Amino acid sequence: MLLLKILLIILLILFPFGEIFRFNIGNNIFLKPLDAISILFLIWTAILYVKNKPFRQSLKWHYFYFPIIGFVSLLFNSYWLKPNEFLASFLYLLRWVSYLSIFFAVIQMEEVFKKRICKILVVDGLLVVLIGYIQYFLYPSLRNLYYMGWDEHLYRMFSSFLDPNFAGAFFVLYFIFILGLLFGKMKTHIGRTKFFYGSIAVLTVLAIFLTYSRSALLMFFISGAIFFLLLQKRRFILYLIFAIVLFIIIISPFFYIENLDLFRVTSSIERLDTAQNAIKIILDHPIIGVGFDTYRYAQIHYHLIRTTSQFPANSASGEDTSLLFVFATTGILGLFAYCYLWFKLFTKAFNSFKTDKFALIFFASGVGLFIDSLFVNSLFYAEIMLWIWVITGLMLE
Repeated sequence: MLLLKILLIILLILFPFGEIFRFNIGNNIFLKPLDAISILFLIWTAILYVKNKPFRQSLKWHYFYFPIIGFVSLLFNSYWLKPNEFLASFLYLLRWVSYLSIFFAVIQMEEVFKKRICKILVVDGLLVVLIGYIQYFLYPSLRNLYYMGWDEHLYRMFSSFLDPNFAGAFFVLYFIFILGLLFGKMKTHIGRTKFFYGSIAVLTVLAIFLTYSRSALLMFFISGAIFFLLLQKRRFILYLIFAIVLFIIIISPFFYIENLDLFRVTSSIERLDTAQNAIKIILDHPIIGVGFDTYRYAQIHYHLIRTTSQFPANSASGEDTSLLFVFATTGILGLFAYCYLWFKLFTKAFNSFKTDKFALIFFASGVGLFIDSLFVNSLFYAEIMLWIWVITGLMLE
């Protein structure tokens, strides 16, 4: 258990670096230290699952339905995949299961260590926010990394995630986390603690705005509104609306700049195009899909993306809408299994949010994340998966 705690601490220490430490190991497979460490959690889970009967009995089957169907879908579609494509897709499925294993590790921790994890998460999120501010003022564009598949994102905060939409989604998750800590035991907090959490919340809200991500703004409102509704503090919802309207009024003179225009249509049209591509694939493979994460290769097979482009596209591996991505790659069976997993977690959170601040955080965060995932594939973004599974582990005992 000591080794497991050390691995968790190392994992959380590396978290703020996001996509900065990412290495291309070939065949469009990217490896990060977070991925490598998560594999160790998977190995630990597998060994403990075989050797420890109480642990085996504590893991409900709804955690395993989706990865099992994902693997079956991959095997079923292996006939049209090249060996290297099958391997790449399998590794991404392995990564999803590995991040799930982090949750299995967290639920084994005693209460004292869970409080330590909570403190580290506060620092982690704050570092990502501060990196975002440094990047925003000193490194306002990713133009020099275009050859690596990154979009320019001029004048937008993208922090260590190198993408303003995913960074914005994380900032919202972190904002709700801080609110949960602030309101969870409001009466027991001393003045300095309230000021500390309050200051972080304000910095994080400003960071959300500076991403100029419409999906993050919508997620910010939805998650915040649900959080305050559950706490029966409805007047704070008006503050959220006021902050968003004020932000739109302040930046409206700069809407002539494409990246800052909240009513830009180019990216919306592109999302509709990718959704149509996913629907085309779904209609041809409705039951078991084209195989979990074979989406890039399926698009090539359907001639939906070009393979002769001078520069790679990091977005080609996924569909902008997470549930369409699940549907296209694992079919209706995988979509049902994936939604059923989230349904069980949401049910648990809703039934205990009055007594468990992490259940409150999870429910508000999760609903907002699902809304965000309608526009960007945030449900399968590595750092967001890690964060959500750790929060889930803190929620479940």
